[in-house]
Amino acid sequence: MKKVILLLFLLAAAVLDAAAQSEEGYWSGLEVYGLASGMKTVDASGTVVINNPQPNQPLGFTPMGMASGVRTGLVWRHERVGLVADFGYHNYSDRTGSTSLAPVMAGLRVYSQEHVRTSFFGEGLAGAYRWTVNSGNVHFTAGKGIVAAGGGMDIRLTRRLVWRVLEFQIAIAGARYGPLLTGGPSTGIAYRFGGR
Repeated sequence: MKKVILLLFLLAAAVLDAAAQSEEGYWSGLEVYGLASGMKTVDASGTVVINNPQPNQPLGFTPMGMASGVRTGLVWRHERVGLVADFGYHNYSDRTGSTSLAPVMAGLRVYSQEHVRTSFFGEGLAGAYRWTVNSGNVHFTAGKGIVAAGGGMDIRLTRRLVWRVLEFQIAIAGARYGPLLTGGPSTGIAYRFGGR
């Protein structure tokens, strides 16, 4: 009997918490986040270019591999809409060399209402990235444009601390021979300043 009463009490508390959250509306303020991230990148294997590459000379690299890295950023949020500034660094290396991508993007994020401490979001970002390759005799750094779209799920652990369970971005990055499809998953922690 005690178990049934305890179960009913927990169920009632969960329902009341969900109702209270829906009455509170949306959160507003500043959010800072740090994420462990992966990003599809350019493998530094393949043919080696003996001289510095000419504008139309193929490098022999193919898009394959996942660069590990980090992302950090901040969001100024008012209710369901947020302005995002996102900074990242991703590095991939193997026996033939290494490549790194460092995107800097800004954009807009739209949030769902929070239910049972869980909310979802979608975003669109644009900016630039620095692409560095060191492989054999090939060494170069290039800056190119990048646009990304993505979404994710947050679980609020406390009033201010949020676990970003999963965020996934798909990006189109400028490359030497046309656009390169990239992107990947992220997970981490966000901290909120301000309040409802």
